[in-house]
Formats: sequence, structure tokens, C-alpha cells
Amino acid sequence: MSLATADVREELGEAPLRPFHWMLVGLVALATLFDGYDTLIPSYVIHFVVKPWHLSSSSAGFLVSSGLIGFAVGSLVHGVVADRIGRRPTLIAGLLVSGVFSVLTALWGTSFASFITLRALTGLGLGVLLPLGTAYINEYLPDRVHHRLAVLGGGGFGLGGVLAAITGVNLTSDGNWHVLFYLGGGAAVLGLVYLAVFPESAEFLVARGRSAEAARLMSRVRPDRAAFYRTADLVVAKAEKANWRLVLAPAFRKRTIALWASSFLLLFSVYGLSSWTPELMIDRGEGFATGYVFGAVLQGMSIVGAVVGGLVADRYLGVRRALMVWCGLGAISTLAVAFTATTAGNMIGVGAAGLFIIGGQFLLNNVCAVTYPVQARGTGAGFMLGFGRVGGILGPYIGGWLLDGFGGTRVLFVAVAVASLLAVATTSPVTGRADAVPAAAGLPDTVPTP
Repeated sequence: MSLATADVREELGEAPLRPFHWMLVGLVALATLFDGYDTLIPSYVIHFVVKPWHLSSSSAGFLVSSGLIGFAVGSLVHGVVADRIGRRPTLIAGLLVSGVFSVLTALWGTSFASFITLRALTGLGLGVLLPLGTAYINEYLPDRVHHRLAVLGGGGFGLGGVLAAITGVNLTSDGNWHVLFYLGGGAAVLGLVYLAVFPESAEFLVARGRSAEAARLMSRVRPDRAAFYRTADLVVAKAEKANWRLVLAPAFRKRTIALWASSFLLLFSVYGLSSWTPELMIDRGEGFATGYVFGAVLQGMSIVGAVVGGLVADRYLGVRRALMVWCGLGAISTLAVAFTATTAGNMIGVGAAGLFIIGGQFLLNNVCAVTYPVQARGTGAGFMLGFGRVGGILGPYIGGWLLDGFGGTRVLFVAVAVASLLAVATTSPVTGRADAVPAAAGLPDTVPTP
């Protein structure tokens, strides 16, 4: 007698929301919190090292960009690794690498050259956390709430940015910025904890023939079907082996290029704003602490933007249209900051920019996660953010170059507004959800194994 068949994606997508889902959201949010914290703390180091290290504005911007170089490499490489060995070990490795090198930055990052080298190595681990966490959480969440809860998981990045600003204000008053990186070492501790508590993706387990393990995890999501899962033939639609070529196959090529362009523009905007807003507000006459508060508002409002954007995507517009609206409103917000001269106006504009631009990046991560089938989901997210990190690398550096060339504080915000407006156009071709490989994907029936 043949066994009943159960599609893992359908079973998980139709599940009611349970405490297990909230646990996974919390675990992913903690990982992305360290991502946001460790990625953005160099923004709060610039003030202390520009004069001692004799840095121009463009060189100071590279203090942030250097970590994003490693981030780009980590984003590109981790997706292929995660699709082959699993989401769990890859994410844990990212936490361990980023935590260890954060501590080494505190110990040995005493010059411009040593600092940027160690930051690039830290980025190798950080590049794993947000794209993989987003792809992972999308594989477990019920369809009716997956946009809202997925952006909560990714929203830990914004909370980490707020934490970076708070610690930057309160722990560096004596110029001891090294303590910020010691705190970043907590990522390694979290990685050790995750060895015991972080579950593997059920879809990945089934795709690798580990159905008994997947059945146990799925029973935690739908305990009423636990007996059925123990005897059912669990399947993932077209569960081919991981294949990096799939993201550029004809069926996905247009969406892939659009995702890469959107990621480039949004991350240019995100890191241009994140790295320079505190310092530029100080240049506009705000106090040291107030300048850092602007950084906290920018990151804090990104969490609101992610949550509200996910709600709008689920209930009203769909995630692609919601992202287009967010990018357009982000452009308006940053233009407002460029031409505002009051503290209150700047605060409102910066908060709105965080809500729509950084919040929009969380939406884009979620668009990517539902664009590709499971066997290319990690790879697709990694490639998108790896390419996007080029924009992230250029944002702080070009921001500094523009400030050196034009002076004042207005030019950076205008540049970010232009990039956000362009992202509206590049987001337009991104559409569709793929849980299986279309027949027209343009790939051979079998995929070579390494």
C-alpha cells in the first residue's frame, strides 16, 4: 500500500500560528540584532578616529564600507553553502565568525589599516545572518502572516542599530570606542547557544532525505497531524540539489536582475544614511549626544517600517507594491531632510527615512525569499545581498567623497533620495512566488553534485 504524500511547503503554509513560530522569529531576530549592531557601530567610531588617524571624509566612510566588503563575500558564498549543508550550521558559523572578529577588532584595530582589515573579516560572518535568517524564517511561517512575521525576524537588524547608537552615546564618552566591539563578541556566545536550540529547516531536511527529522519539527508546528507526518511520504516540490545557476535561469533572470538592482540602490541608501547621519547632524549644530540620537531614531523607525510594511503587504498591496510605495516615500523623506533647518524637522525627516528606506530593505529581503524555490532560496538571497553590498560599500564612501567635494550636509541626502527613487523603477519587474522550479527554467533535468 502506497504512503500518503504531504507537501512540506503546503503543510507549513496552511498551519495555524503557534508558539513554535514565535520562537523561530525570536531566534532569527536575535541573530539579525547582532548583524545590525556590529555592522553599524563603526558609524559611532568615526567621530573619535578622524583626527588621530588623519582621515578625509571618504576615508572615514571606508571605516563602515570595509566591513561591507566582507559582508558581500559572505552573502555570496553562504547561500550556496546553506543550500548544500543546511541553514542551521551556516547561520551558527556566521555568528561565531562575526563575534570572534569583533573582539579581535577591539584588541588589534588600532590603526586605519588594521581596523579595515579586521572589519572585512568580521563581515564574512555578518553577511550570513540577515539573508539566511530571512530565507529560513520564510520556510516555516504560515502563508497568511509570513510577510509580517518575516520582517519581524529581519527587524532585529534595526534594533541592533538602535543598540549601537545607545551604546555609542553612553559607553564612549571617554573616547574608549573599543568597548563597542567587545559587546559585538556576544554573537559568538549566541552561536554556541544556537548549537542547542536552533532547528534546521524542515524543507531542507526533506530535500536531503532526512524526512524523520522533518516530521518531528513539523509536528511542533501542527501537533494534530503528528501521527500523519510519521507515516507520510514528505516531499518538497521538485527538490533538486542546490544549484546556483537557477537564479539566472530564463524563468528567473528578469526577476533576479531587478532584485540585484533594487538591492544595490537600497543598500547604497541604507548605509549612506546610517554611516553619516549622526556626524552630519553634529555638523548641523546638534550636540554629540543628540547627533547619536538621530542615528537611534533612524534605526528604530526602520523596525516600525518593517512591521507596518509587512502588514500592508499581507493585507492590501502585496509585497512588491508595498516596497515600491516605501521607496517612493523614502525619497521624499530624505529630500525633506536635505532642505530642513530645524531640529524637529530633521528628526521627523530622519525618522521617516528610516521607516521607509531601511524598512523597505526588510521588505526587499522578503520579496527575494519568496521569489525562488527552496533549492535556490538561500543562494538567491545570498547573491542578491552580495551584489547589493556593493551599493552598501559605495554608500558610505561616495557619501564621504561627495561631502569632501561639495561641502555642507545637503548633498548626501539628495544622493540618497535619487537612489531611492530609482529603486521604485527597479522593483517593478519583481513579481511572483516560486516554490518549485518552472518547467521553462532552462536547466538540465539533473544537477551535477560537487
